[in-house]
Amino acid sequence: MASTMPARTEVPSDELFNELGQDYEDAFAHDAGLLDIIQHLLELLPPQANVLDCGSGTGKPVAYTISNSGHRLHGIDVAQNMVDLARKKVPNATFEKASMLEYKPTNLLDGVIAMFSLFQLTRKDITSMAHKWYGWLQPGGLLLLGIIAAEDCNLDSKVFDSDGKCATGVQTWFMKRPISVTLFTKAGWNDLLEDMGFELLHTKISAFAPPPNSGAAQETHYFIIARKP
Repeated sequence: MASTMPARTEVPSDELFNELGQDYEDAFAHDAGLLDIIQHLLELLPPQANVLDCGSGTGKPVAYTISNSGHRLHGIDVAQNMVDLARKKVPNATFEKASMLEYKPTNLLDGVIAMFSLFQLTRKDITSMAHKWYGWLQPGGLLLLGIIAAEDCNLDSKVFDSDGKCATGVQTWFMKRPISVTLFTKAGWNDLLEDMGFELLHTKISAFAPPPNSGAAQETHYFIIARKP
């Protein structure tokens, strides 16, 4: 995620990921840190777990790996193109076009995943999602997040909120497109989840280098697995 100020109007998330489609998978699906953390989650999930993937993209590698490991996965995404691709690529899972901000699962879940799908939400909306995730999970349920921490992006101190835990309205480029993002610090994420009642089980920092022709920048990824007691 580049930190240069965009010269064009930012692209909203549904438009952005409808445009990216397969290009997004080509750029990020080989992320070794992501593949490792999925395996870690699989070791913790109960058999035939019900898992929701918030921002499921093309379905690979997250939905593909989890659904092919004997679990029931449902994915939601704001981009219809992503939903269409996921349905073709991952027939063992189900997908629908929906915003995580408005979605309501019909049953309590064993697992919720949000993998690099929160950047274009506001701090208020991310805080609201943390509250919703807790409510969607049954006791013992697991939350897996993939994010980029603010301190790993060389940001100006002026973009941070007064508590220093979150940078808001950060203007940047993503795969050659201008966007505005919200980035919590690692401590900000940990505090947010613990304040909601989650128990942090595992965190992982992983460097990622996308293919040179992808238009994506090198990134440092931060993964969190938390549990609802």
